[in-house]
Amino acid sequence: MTKVHLPQSVEDWELNYASAAALGCEDRLTFGQASAHLKRVVDCAPPGWRTAIRRRFGREQTQDILTSADGWRLELPEWAQAWSLLELVRHFEREHGDAIGWDISDDDICAMAKKLAGYADELDDGSIAQGLDLPARVDAVRLLVRSVGIQEDKAITGEPAIKRAQDPTWWRRRLRVHVARVVEGGAVGLGVVHRDSGGYVSHGTLQRRQQQLQRNADSLGRTLYRNEVGQVYTLRDLAALGTANPAIRGGELMTRIRGAEEYADSRGHVGLFITLTTPSRFHAVKLGTGGRPVPNRTYEGATPRDGQLWLRDKWQRLRSHLGRKKLRLYGLRVAEPHHDGTPHWHALVWVESEAEAIRFEASLRRYWLSDAGNERGAQANRINVKRMVAGGGAGYVAKYIAKSVGHIALREHLDVVEGQGITMDLPGMAVDQGDQPAATGGNAGARRVDAWAATWGIRQFQPLGMPSVTVWRELRRVTPDQLELFQQEGDRDTVRAYHACHRRGAVRADWRIFMEAMGGHAVKRCQWRLRTAHRPPEDGQVNKYGEAVTVGRIVGLRAQCGRMAGRWLVSRRIAWTPVVDGAGPTVEQAAPAVEDAAVRAALPCAWTGFNNCTARITGTLARELFGQPEPEKPDWCTPSGVAEMRAAFARATAGGFQ
Repeated sequence: MTKVHLPQSVEDWELNYASAAALGCEDRLTFGQASAHLKRVVDCAPPGWRTAIRRRFGREQTQDILTSADGWRLELPEWAQAWSLLELVRHFEREHGDAIGWDISDDDICAMAKKLAGYADELDDGSIAQGLDLPARVDAVRLLVRSVGIQEDKAITGEPAIKRAQDPTWWRRRLRVHVARVVEGGAVGLGVVHRDSGGYVSHGTLQRRQQQLQRNADSLGRTLYRNEVGQVYTLRDLAALGTANPAIRGGELMTRIRGAEEYADSRGHVGLFITLTTPSRFHAVKLGTGGRPVPNRTYEGATPRDGQLWLRDKWQRLRSHLGRKKLRLYGLRVAEPHHDGTPHWHALVWVESEAEAIRFEASLRRYWLSDAGNERGAQANRINVKRMVAGGGAGYVAKYIAKSVGHIALREHLDVVEGQGITMDLPGMAVDQGDQPAATGGNAGARRVDAWAATWGIRQFQPLGMPSVTVWRELRRVTPDQLELFQQEGDRDTVRAYHACHRRGAVRADWRIFMEAMGGHAVKRCQWRLRTAHRPPEDGQVNKYGEAVTVGRIVGLRAQCGRMAGRWLVSRRIAWTPVVDGAGPTVEQAAPAVEDAAVRAALPCAWTGFNNCTARITGTLARELFGQPEPEKPDWCTPSGVAEMRAAFARATAGGFQ
């Protein structure tokens, strides 16, 4: 007869017998019926789970005759074995039933989103027909959202919440997040995510992420946009020119960390490389003897998202404590997964002196060991602090950047530590002694890390105490003629920051000079030399859900210090308009314009000085000249619009306007 897990004592057996007798099934329940129910549960589970489920039940099915802890030997009938198996299945369904039920395809998610949006529309129409007020209508929508069980991205309040619930797009976004996290959380809890299965995420979640990326790529490839000079490109090619490209994103990260390292070395700051992990209860699988994955008995069902929130909470408390002690630090934090998906952090941190480094390490240990600090291995393994070698900071994080965004990001950013080239042992990667990275079958590890971060909403790279990279990117859009006035007025720091952002021949962009020009390290945002400038939103401007728009689009930078405080540097942006069906070329017809970014010629300079006029962006220029209530988009986005403005200006001056 098939082996099952049996009660551990006579009292447990008597309790099961009494329960079965109360239901009147002690003579009718057979082991075949219980096994059939177990088979249905296995068939409904995700394919990647089935082997683990069978192994789990097989491991717990021990013997027909069990010696209990108090010495009794129990001869159990078939119905008792069947009842014990059903109890075991019931416990499994209670633990993983949600994950099994939510394992649906993206097509099912889209169909479900459409239905739920329709339900919300009908529900609100019914509420209005009954004469209910706004709070009652919101309560009805809130009940619908929470009955589905998804996590709310914003508090369900007011008319915008009702409009969100009536939007299939909103439901799709929330359902995709919910499905991915619930199903992957079940896989982590079941123990199918570990080193021997690929690590970081389950195969199902990796496949789900790859399908999402493919859908996005196909959508971008089908969408055409035309710029102000008539060139037509797909959004996929335009996205490849920005930080969505892993090579560009990784190169920018390496530039920033190299510049921060040079900044620290020039000032004699002390560098620390720290590794921070979570308590044992967050780890579903640990590595046993010989590196073999085994279930962790202290695991309490936490997801990787829970582990990331724990790390964030401790770091926030630490930063607040250091701020009160006036200890200034800066650097970069990298989040990456253990083999079972549990997050841990690596951080490059610089402090101003050795005394502050000692204080920082003491505070770090205090906060990180405040939770379960006495458990086995906590003192030795939860925190690891190393002193960095001068000139080798980028080498400490290079392999983590490559692991997260792909080794192609390091093509032009290899580093040397104490005269030795970096050697990184990563899947599908070979970098050694200054050789160029060579792909050998693709970087599968980067794809799994990307799926892990996207599923759990984990920010992989977080700068600490350094100037905004948005300012860095916006300065690269500013035309050089705008710096002439800053140069004449003696604002040399703004000019230095501008030149530091641009590559000139063999001279690379320099983050160190940018940090110095912006005001240094651990500076408050209000004290930075430059800050982003936003277009004022129009009066009454709202988003698609009826919420007021309080911050307009970024249009440039604003000086915050010195004689030029308040002056704007306008970013040069190209006006793009979508090519709708029937109004332009197809993707195949536009292919000649979509040429390689390396050989694509830069667009010509602006046609007029109005492109650098702050008053034009804020709307005051048009109102003063023409009496328009608001500036129109063609005024600054097209050559014809500029010509019209010139003609209007000529007419105004001819009439005596001074």
